[in-house]
Amino acid sequence: MAETPPAKPRSPRKGTARSSAEKPAGRRKATAPAVTPPEAVAAKPRKTAATRKAATAAQPTRISREKLREQADALKSQATKTARSAAVTGKAKAGSAMQSLSKFINDSAGNIDDKLGNQYGDYARYAAEAIAGAAATLDRKDIDELVSDAREFVRKSPAVAIGTAAIVGFVLMRLAKSGKAPDQKSEEA
Repeated sequence: MAETPPAKPRSPRKGTARSSAEKPAGRRKATAPAVTPPEAVAAKPRKTAATRKAATAAQPTRISREKLREQADALKSQATKTARSAAVTGKAKAGSAMQSLSKFINDSAGNIDDKLGNQYGDYARYAAEAIAGAAATLDRKDIDELVSDAREFVRKSPAVAIGTAAIVGFVLMRLAKSGKAPDQKSEEA
């Protein structure tokens, strides 16, 4: 196979387009657009069926957008079901825990009467009744009603809601720390 020598650059002739670097400074004449040589045209890759298919596959289509919306709606409904199920389970556990706490406080009221006096025993009974009432209300209402009640409470008295959240957070933090304390002592020994 014989190698062909590289093509020589053409020298600019009169009437042909020159690049901006070849034009003298000063006035420039308007020139016609350069014509693409036949060799350059032959070197361009032609679009085949495979390249056209790949190009159309890369563009999002209306069908794929609809499928994505359907999948997003399905995921949203599944997440809503899971959250509602967890909320119902949590509500049931909280209600039973509140009933147990109420019963414990009410049973302890007799001991409080003996040790501290009837006045403090009455306070304990009053607290037990309040907790039992809250547990009954919690059991009676569904999740949507509880959420709307909580929103209304926060809207009416945001300071009390923030204070309550801070107290609950503090209690939970203390409970978490007390649960870790025995583990840390055993590790240090």
